Amino acid sequence: MSLKEERAEQALRNERTTVFGWLSVGLLVLAGAAAAFLAVWTVEAVAPVERHHAVIMKVDDDPGLSDGHERFDYVVEAMTTDGRVLALAAGQERVNHLSLGEPVIVTLSRATGRPLSVRHRDGEVELHHHPWAVLAVVLAGLFTAVVAWRARALLRAGSAVLPFAPRLVTATLTAAALLLAGNALLDAETYGDSRHVPDGMGIHRDAKSFPKQVVPTGREARLDDLHVTARGPAADSVPAGDDTRLRIVSVPVTVRNPTPADIPWVPVKLIGEGPGVPQLLLGGRCGDEPGASDGSFARGETTGRLCFAVAQRFEPRYLIVTRGGTTLALDVRAGADPVR
Repeated sequence: MSLKEERAEQALRNERTTVFGWLSVGLLVLAGAAAAFLAVWTVEAVAPVERHHAVIMKVDDDPGLSDGHERFDYVVEAMTTDGRVLALAAGQERVNHLSLGEPVIVTLSRATGRPLSVRHRDGEVELHHHPWAVLAVVLAGLFTAVVAWRARALLRAGSAVLPFAPRLVTATLTAAALLLAGNALLDAETYGDSRHVPDGMGIHRDAKSFPKQVVPTGREARLDDLHVTARGPAADSVPAGDDTRLRIVSVPVTVRNPTPADIPWVPVKLIGEGPGVPQLLLGGRCGDEPGASDGSFARGETTGRLCFAVAQRFEPRYLIVTRGGTTLALDVRAGADPVR
């Protein structure tokens, strides 16, 4: 064999060693991530749990586009009696049948704060022990076992491309895998960590974000083509058959829509002191009162109520209404005098 051929063969061996080395590194990292997933899933399966009465406060199944194809991302959130917001699903169609204002009981893991199951009037939805999760656990376990069986050979191959001793390679890859997997598995925003309690005033706590115009109770306010009046202060309401164990607060309003067409939706939200983000409910959740609205207003004049699910210690202050680029605050504090 000539010198040129020997060099070519050595270069080929080096290339194969490099490829196999980086492949080994990738397998070790994936095995670490799989082990982290198994650890978190197992902890949630055996750790103590706590159950909370809650109400579905957000159901978002708007279609979107991904790679040119239509898709649906289901985002379902519930609010507990102490004002915590629980993300029950992000892209999970198992809970897409839950409706706004529906009473539920959410089981949380005390170890991670994540929702494990949701009980509603027609049964219980598993968010932790569902079949796809069990399949993922089995596959992760098998993959981790196979990599562990060949760990010594993979470490040797990985050491060929990383300038560390095998033990340092193991420690580095394990730490990286645990960090990445732990961050992905326990991300509060995506997976619904229940320990965050939002402020009832939200962004309006900052004077810069608070509407410049405050309208007293009983005075009509004009927003573009809509005329809104808060006829009295917000007050607790108990709709017939309600079993959410959450407070329902209603605001009496009169809305005049002089346009020749219905207004399908107007952004309306209630803010105040205390925890939680009040959720505007469907008209049927407002005790079936005539004129009860979910932010949609027919042409002409509508007199009724807006109902919100709120946390126990929430104190209503203002109704924030936005229309035609104008945002104003209607005073609905308990001390406000209702219109006679």
